[in-house]
Amino acid sequence: MSPTESQNSKPVPDEVLAEASVWIAKLHGDSRGRAIDNGFRRWLLAHPDNARAFELATEVWEDAENLRRFVTFRPATQIERSSAWRPAFAALACAMVLVLVAVVWYQYAGVISTNVGEQRQLVLQDGTRVFLNTDTAIVVKYDEHARRVELRRGEALFNVAKQSDWPFIVTAGDRQVRALGTSFVVRRDAQRLAVTLVEGSVQVSPVPPAITQLMQTVVDAPVAVEQTPAKAENRNNGEFTMSAGQRLTFSAGAPAKLDTPAVEKTTAWRRGQVILDDTPLRTAAAEMNRYNESKLVVEDVEAGELLINGLFQAGDSTHFANAVAEAYGLTVSKRGNDIVLSGKPVQ
Repeated sequence: MSPTESQNSKPVPDEVLAEASVWIAKLHGDSRGRAIDNGFRRWLLAHPDNARAFELATEVWEDAENLRRFVTFRPATQIERSSAWRPAFAALACAMVLVLVAVVWYQYAGVISTNVGEQRQLVLQDGTRVFLNTDTAIVVKYDEHARRVELRRGEALFNVAKQSDWPFIVTAGDRQVRALGTSFVVRRDAQRLAVTLVEGSVQVSPVPPAITQLMQTVVDAPVAVEQTPAKAENRNNGEFTMSAGQRLTFSAGAPAKLDTPAVEKTTAWRRGQVILDDTPLRTAAAEMNRYNESKLVVEDVEAGELLINGLFQAGDSTHFANAVAEAYGLTVSKRGNDIVLSGKPVQ
């Protein structure tokens, strides 16, 4: 085998694929110019892995573009149950997130955040991998007693490195999630907190006041902190032990809710997707708005109650609006940077 063949047989490093995805986003963006083109050429020639990564990324981009024309949206009256998602997931399982991705090592306490439309992958000092979704902020604070991470806003997936004598604890609002070696997602919105267990086992419980003070000692760039969901009362003093596949949700003014959604839907953002299943259009628009500075606005109250089913690309609000408008006879227009869906629905 020649040196070139041997080199091509090796897998492309994840961080190089991440860099390639960034260049694809830049090359297809509105701000593309001579500086971006020159920078891309320098990066492409810097290492043989870069060209291989860009070729793979381009194939995924083109496949995703083709698939979007056929599987991104179906009206609620046409959606099949159970197996409706499988073809899309099988085809898009390897698709990269079409927003900025970074791979970074962190070995100190501090605030780590993403902007709207950005995602980031972190490897913490113990080997734990953290995936941050759009508009997310966390604080990392490890000491000899525990590995602690605070989710101040947004959504994060934690693949925890197992160390039985060094517990891993995520706090969000007035709740904490305690795990050893496991994988789980925590999402913190203004009036809602949700913990989804992908695999393993975790315990969710109220945060002791001393721990709240500990995490507040971290000083960094200002970070907006959401309202804490109301504490849920239960017979176990607010403690819950979760099993794989379960989601525990705390909403302001409501008791805690335990359900078992399809994990591939709750983690779809890791693949750059938004999956909607009988979701009211107004709620669906709010979900799409998480990934884009340009906001979707649904003007008609009746239209806002339409049930939407489908698979969409995170950040592609224009395609989402056009698909919904075509299915229900609505009108799409621009109002400043916003995308407005107006008119009475035709069903």
